[in-house]
Amino acid sequence: MKIIKDENAYITSILLLVMLIPVLLLLIVVIDQHSHDVNSTLDKLQSDKIKSICSDFEEIIITITKESLHNITHEIVTSNRSKTTSDEIKKHIQSKIDEYTLAMDNDYNMHCKIDELNPATDPFKIEIEYSLQISTKDNKISIIKNQRKLVEITDKNYPVYDPLPTLKTGVIFREGYVDYKNKLSEYVVSDTDDVYVNVKQHIIIRECPINNYIQHGNTNQSMMFCLNNHNYHDSHDGMCLLCRLENSSSCNHQGLETFILPTKIFDAAPVSIDHVLLNDRNNQYTGNIMTINNNTGIYLDNGHKKKYGL
Repeated sequence: MKIIKDENAYITSILLLVMLIPVLLLLIVVIDQHSHDVNSTLDKLQSDKIKSICSDFEEIIITITKESLHNITHEIVTSNRSKTTSDEIKKHIQSKIDEYTLAMDNDYNMHCKIDELNPATDPFKIEIEYSLQISTKDNKISIIKNQRKLVEITDKNYPVYDPLPTLKTGVIFREGYVDYKNKLSEYVVSDTDDVYVNVKQHIIIRECPINNYIQHGNTNQSMMFCLNNHNYHDSHDGMCLLCRLENSSSCNHQGLETFILPTKIFDAAPVSIDHVLLNDRNNQYTGNIMTINNNTGIYLDNGHKKKYGL
């Protein structure tokens, strides 16, 4: 009888073991799946975090570029510093970005290289091209980007100053404007150059809100608004910001132009457009007086008269 009992217990143990094997296998599968899900969740969280860091950092690149342009142009117009090339600006932006990445969270590797700084089709913007790589310390998750972004040069928080008046004539920016005194009239070569004696000019680059330029001529009030606020306009003959920074007299890019108000009235005098007056002396040309009101007149050639509806 004992043998029979032992055999039954043995059989029962085997049956229990056979029944437990699927349960154990299922438990292993469940644990493995759970572990996989946890790892996938962690990877997704890391991936989302890196994407967020990347997006935030790209905004930082734009801000650093605006701040650099503000600081460089302000230094030029207030201290009569020499011209600055796009390569020098690029190095300045790169150094500020390097400072920022060094201060970043040590949980991530970050590298950003400014590749190019170019004029944009819209002269109130510049184009910055950069390479960006962000990864976890184990390099398991990473983002690699080669990107081009347009940067506005008319941000009120980072105003950009027109360096051309200072670079051409040596005039210094003080108390919100430049006062040429005799410097502009001495730069202009004309029998009537004294119409630009004691000219004052604001040199923060502000885009004219009148998009259709011909509307300037609709009323004297529209034109005076533009003149008083010293707005800048899109111009294929004007110079872009980067060419202005390099103290050029010619530019192959879409550029900017603004009016410079004369202080005397004659029938004709050099045209009251900055890229004419601040150009090489051989490229300065004459226009006829256009009376805006009893106290204000500007000199324009036929092309600019047509452009501004005057």
